[in-house]
Amino acid sequence: MNRKAFLLLGFIMFLTMTGYGIVFPILPFLANDLHLSALQMSSLIIIWAVAQLITAPLWGRMADKIGRKPVLLFGVFGFGVAFLVLLFAQNYWQLLLLRMIGAALSSGTQPAAYSMVADQTEKKTRSQAIAKMGAVNGLGFLCGPFLGALISPLGVMAPFIVAGCLAFITLPFIVLYIKDSKAENTEEVRPDSKRETLSFWKSLAMVTKTGYWDLYTIIFGISLAASSFFGLIGYFMIARFDASPTLVSLAFSTQAGTSVVVQFLLLQKVYKYWDDETVTKIGLMITAAGYCFISFSPAIWALFFGCLLTGLGHSLVRPTTTALLSKRNEMGQGITMGLQHSMDSLGRIIGPIWGGWIFSFAVSAPFITSAIITLLLLGITYMTSNHKKIEMKNRHNKMTSHH
Repeated sequence: MNRKAFLLLGFIMFLTMTGYGIVFPILPFLANDLHLSALQMSSLIIIWAVAQLITAPLWGRMADKIGRKPVLLFGVFGFGVAFLVLLFAQNYWQLLLLRMIGAALSSGTQPAAYSMVADQTEKKTRSQAIAKMGAVNGLGFLCGPFLGALISPLGVMAPFIVAGCLAFITLPFIVLYIKDSKAENTEEVRPDSKRETLSFWKSLAMVTKTGYWDLYTIIFGISLAASSFFGLIGYFMIARFDASPTLVSLAFSTQAGTSVVVQFLLLQKVYKYWDDETVTKIGLMITAAGYCFISFSPAIWALFFGCLLTGLGHSLVRPTTTALLSKRNEMGQGITMGLQHSMDSLGRIIGPIWGGWIFSFAVSAPFITSAIITLLLLGITYMTSNHKKIEMKNRHNKMTSHH
């Protein structure tokens, strides 16, 4: 992919995710101003993921039909609208409806952006490119809360205004400088014309097809485990170590910061030594070890080491799995990335609900189950890998006997 175009696309995604990160910690204070309960507050977070679960594949399909740029443009515009309209919410139901509409409007942003990256990179370098795009997203999300803390003294609504403005600032850059990759697809991607014959509903069914189901399951599982981590690590640290807000923030920063650094600086070297499947297996092993360290941490240092391991593991698994999905050639990149975003959203819906429920029985239970889920994903990876080897061997034997 053209370096200038990649940097510009990364800058756009960074600003967008910074806006999202600004708002995330402030949302509880807005909910408090409207006198909402904890359950209502949770529903505001979950409804965002539900709306993206439903609409991301639709936007992905649209990106295959009309091009990536229009969907990216509308998605970023939707991001801005999603935050600014919250200024007009006067009660819970208005806030819930506006969150749902905002998520639906903006859910095409990531499928379109990742489709552009996939369209314009060769298979051998795609994992690195997607990893860097993921790192940019993570960096934006990491910077957002810090910026939100600086802005919050101006009023509870100030971060929402800034978040909306950050999204709108990127719109001229998209219009003027981002080219639609669908118009310049490589020979690997150009079979979009053939893929158009695959209906939307048949595209959805690809989630269950051999070569896809295992990768989508990894996306779902790793998201489910991670959402339990992000939702409950603070409560766990308070319950076990009587941790201060500073320590809790540091734990989040350790996990997210490690992921960003690895995706930016180390993955390129990792891919020189191991193929995508091996990197995924190693990442899942490290992630499971991280959750175990957190679950059974005898001291705060062990918990921070667990956070570092989970950040490292996620940075290996997520971009590699996404790249493997993009290398499949049976449906358009848009719907492929849309379904990936959808499965990620499904994990973010179920994870906090499951983690919150099981936390009431044992404070370490959410992290133990996250470790178990990650190990099951590792088992699936080994199973599908062995199945592929057997298929290739049988194919080779048939060809040999035929000749």
